[in-house]
Amino acid sequence: MVLWVVLGVLVFALLLLVLVTLPVLSGLGRLGRAAARTERELAGAQTLQMSLAHLEERMAAFQDQTTGVQEHLAARRRSTAR
Repeated sequence: MVLWVVLGVLVFALLLLVLVTLPVLSGLGRLGRAAARTERELAGAQTLQMSLAHLEERMAAFQDQTTGVQEHLAARRRSTAR
């Protein structure tokens, strides 16, 4: 008789444990999907950051080239103004 009571309590405890852990486990699935989405967004942001750095380098080179052309034009104007 005592054995059946002990087994009943154990089965009830296991059932209660399963019922408590199911919402936690389903929450972990949502958390995993959110983490994967965050990693994809981070990868996209890193790609965008690299593109921006490349664009900044190109703009700096273009600015140097523009400065050189302006200096060249200014020198030509000075030489033709004489």
